[in-house]
This record gives sequence, C-alpha cells and structure tokens, in this order.
Amino acid sequence: MSELTYDDLRELQSRMQSGELSVDDAGCLYTLAELAEALRMTRATEQALVEGWSQDQLWWQPPAAQSETSAQGKDLWSATQAVTHIIATENWYLMHMGRLVGKREQFDVMPRGLGDHAHNDVPKTELAGRLGDATERLLAAIAAIPGDADLTARRDSSFFGELSLRGWVMLAIVHDIDHTAQIQRLTEYDGFPRN
Repeated sequence: MSELTYDDLRELQSRMQSGELSVDDAGCLYTLAELAEALRMTRATEQALVEGWSQDQLWWQPPAAQSETSAQGKDLWSATQAVTHIIATENWYLMHMGRLVGKREQFDVMPRGLGDHAHNDVPKTELAGRLGDATERLLAAIAAIPGDADLTARRDSSFFGELSLRGWVMLAIVHDIDHTAQIQRLTEYDGFPRN
C-alpha cells in the first residue's frame, strides 16, 4: 500500500480541476484503506489549525472589499465557518456511501446547498471536539465498508457526477484540501489577528 502525501493529493486535485481526471477516476486509483489514511491526514491538518489558532483567529473574517475577487466568495468565510461547513457536509458523504452498501440511515443535519450550515458562533473547544468526532465517524464508516462491497456501484452526486465508494471518499479529501487552503489564506489578509 502506498501512502498519499499532501503533495500527491494537490497534484490529483490539479488534474481533477483541469478535467484530466474525474473525482471518481482519482478515487479509483487507490484502495479504500489508502484513501482513509489520506483523509486522516487532511483532517489532522484541519484539526491542528483549529487547535493552534486563537478564538479571535478562528472567528475572523476578511473585509468584503479585500476578498471580492476570491473564487466563489469562499474567502468571506472565517475558519470556523469553513470547519462547520466541512462537518455538516460529511453527512452527505455518509448518506451516499451508506446507500451504496445498502444502509438507509437518517441524518438530523443535511446540507441543502453550497455553504449551508457554515456558522461562525461555535467556540474553539467545541469546534475542535465536533471536528474530531466527525472525523472519527467518517473514518469508522469507511472501515466498516464490507470487504465484498461493490466498488463499481455509483450514486449521483449532483455536482461531481456519478461516484463510487472510493469517489465519495476522494470527494471528502478534495473538499478538505480546498477549505484548508481557504483557511490558510486568511493569514494573508490585512487585519488578520496575530495573537
């Protein structure tokens, strides 16, 4: 089993963005175990950011004037908004992955649109705990996929085409990478708290 590095994942992301690879094609290059380890790495990076930043840094948002040209306005979000969004979208992955293995689990929180459930009022300690719990839940779901699961079966993601189990995990990884980069860009803005 080969370990995916952050650089490997960024290169895959670049190939997906250029249209050379689909999200599902990228996911199918790796085993579920390799993808789970890559997800563990991306989540550990996010966890370290949450735990290492102050409350002021986590809640800080750039002034709209500084970020009007940012892609899809994502740089208008605070780190807390990005992380709460990551946590909420996890249920979307879990629902689709579960359906691919015959589960019909219901979720109390399900995002209905881009940016849904991005909140800026979650205290640092709670945010760190929620991210850790969500990460463990997603990794446990991946580990629980039966060995005889049909890895070719797919479900429509609406935004990223038909995804297999490995494609759904790759989507979670790429989503993490996007938002980690967005969070890290916050430090480049004038006015970002340096405490």
